[in-house]
Amino acid sequence: MHTTVDLKSESILKLIRLPDLLTICNAIFGFYAILIVLTGTESSRCALVAILSAAVIDGMDGMIARRLESSPLGRYLDSLADMLSFGTAPAVIAFTLLNSPFMAAVCSAYMICGMLRLARFNATMSDDFVGLPITGSAVCLSSFLLLALELQLNFSLLLSLLLVVLSVLMVSRLRYGNVRDLRLGIPLGFVFLAIILLYLLQSTLIIYPAAILAGLSALYLCSPVLSCCILQ
Repeated sequence: MHTTVDLKSESILKLIRLPDLLTICNAIFGFYAILIVLTGTESSRCALVAILSAAVIDGMDGMIARRLESSPLGRYLDSLADMLSFGTAPAVIAFTLLNSPFMAAVCSAYMICGMLRLARFNATMSDDFVGLPITGSAVCLSSFLLLALELQLNFSLLLSLLLVVLSVLMVSRLRYGNVRDLRLGIPLGFVFLAIILLYLLQSTLIIYPAAILAGLSALYLCSPVLSCCILQ
């Protein structure tokens, strides 16, 4: 809960809380991913790791915000940062990897669906995850691309298909679970950190945590269907 303040008269700097600073860091990583990938496709790995780093910060932001007094700006800042880091940046990276009119259309659809997903989330003022969360979508896309680049796979068709699937799932009415639970978040955080550390060390072992993350992402995408099958 945040205290009621007059947002028009209060200094914006006084409104910022620790979770907001983490949200701003999230946005910085997303913006950095866009800048770095524009220097050439050889920088795609760095850009993808930057998006995964933004996802780690986004998770920390959420956990801290639930324990500390939230800012009246928090929800809006979070959505703006998510749109940059998990909507725009992944679309730009995908387009630079496969520069074509068709890919431009698919990447645009991904970005628009991510924007609609965030708008619905804010409009309903609900913590329910209706539709694939945009962060989960970006993590799935980034881990797939990172793994494909490390294995030097021809991923043009798979990337197009994945972008379409993610776009549809983000605007769907399927209900997804919250992975920010500590029992899930902490082990998942170690996988993210392993990818970041191994990238900084320029180790080929990065393939293994990338494969784990891609596999977990695929399971999360299918989780609404799997849940229905288990309940039946």
